[in-house]
Amino acid sequence: MRRILIAMQDTTKLFFPNLEGLRFFAFFVVFINHATGSLGYNNHSETFAYIRSHFFWNGDLGVSFFFVLSGFLITYLLLKEKDLTGTINIKNFYLRRILRIWPLYFLIVALCLLAFPIFENILPKWFPIGVSTAEINKWFYITFTGNFDYLYNGINNFMIGILWSVSVEEQFYLFWPLIIALVPRKHLFKTFILIIIGSILFRFYCAKGNPMIMKYHSLSSVSDLASGAVIAYLALKENVISWFEKIPKYMILIVYLILFILVPMRFYIWKFGIHYNHASSLMPVVFSSLFAFVIMEQNYAKHSFYKISNWRIISSFGKYTYGMYCYHMIVFFIVLLAFHFMGINLNGMSKYTFLFVLLISFFLTLVVSELSYHYYESFFLKLKNKYSLIRKE
Repeated sequence: MRRILIAMQDTTKLFFPNLEGLRFFAFFVVFINHATGSLGYNNHSETFAYIRSHFFWNGDLGVSFFFVLSGFLITYLLLKEKDLTGTINIKNFYLRRILRIWPLYFLIVALCLLAFPIFENILPKWFPIGVSTAEINKWFYITFTGNFDYLYNGINNFMIGILWSVSVEEQFYLFWPLIIALVPRKHLFKTFILIIIGSILFRFYCAKGNPMIMKYHSLSSVSDLASGAVIAYLALKENVISWFEKIPKYMILIVYLILFILVPMRFYIWKFGIHYNHASSLMPVVFSSLFAFVIMEQNYAKHSFYKISNWRIISSFGKYTYGMYCYHMIVFFIVLLAFHFMGINLNGMSKYTFLFVLLISFFLTLVVSELSYHYYESFFLKLKNKYSLIRKE
């Protein structure tokens, strides 16, 4: 008993300094994806079209990275708790997730369902961001199943619709501690691998190349979260950590090079022809594996060509990324609305107007998220710490 208490005292704080910067970059690629897809800017040059389709519109990979990272952190914390106490306090886990996720989530839901629809009748038909709730099922968002609103009703209200990924994570949080608590440690790794295989088979037999099911269905997304769980399990093994500590710089560069080459190659996956379903079913696991490598390399490698924590300003934004993700579409809408009322032409906006909207929206997203974190979310985060055995610093 005394040994357990000493161990608990030594491990009650957990901090992976390089993950904050990675979290920010994951948000940033999502931000650029949404900016180039929803602000109404359409540059007709072939160069811009190529860059947008091959790079900017691959920003959805930022959400996949978030899933892998969440799977890693949540599983790591749960395994640590089980090692220290011999069990998982399921109630406290749920309370921690509720206090971290729900206050901001339901604020965004309330704004999108109750406040912004009042602008519907005064917006011109060409306005790039819609506020109507007529074609969405509100209950999907109230019950953290917003991804199924996309699947059943299509993408009709992007401001609230981006919460689909939060819904997927909440569904994951619902059953994941039960798996960690009930499955014997020696079978956990196999369980995570089976979940990944099951997700691949779901995409192959049920999605059958349907991009909406491939991207938004919970059973499609779970392979990303389970990939993070795999590396969390491995990160608690000394021989694995030792291998990552010694991995040479050239090998790290090769993996990053593969990742950067594969990003634009997603655009050509249709060229697999009759094997498209095979390729599209496996591709998410290829990327989640590469993201998992990045997380492990940044956490443990001693020969990294660059540690993102060295970029202190970027890393300092990491703790605000949940707010940045939830708020950024609302900020886009408010900025566009203000410009519209000021008489600035947004219907076929110039590249200079687009860049100005982009920059001011990014700045305001940072400001709003930081204010929200310190003056709204922090109240709930302090309560959350009361139910934490291991705290993320």
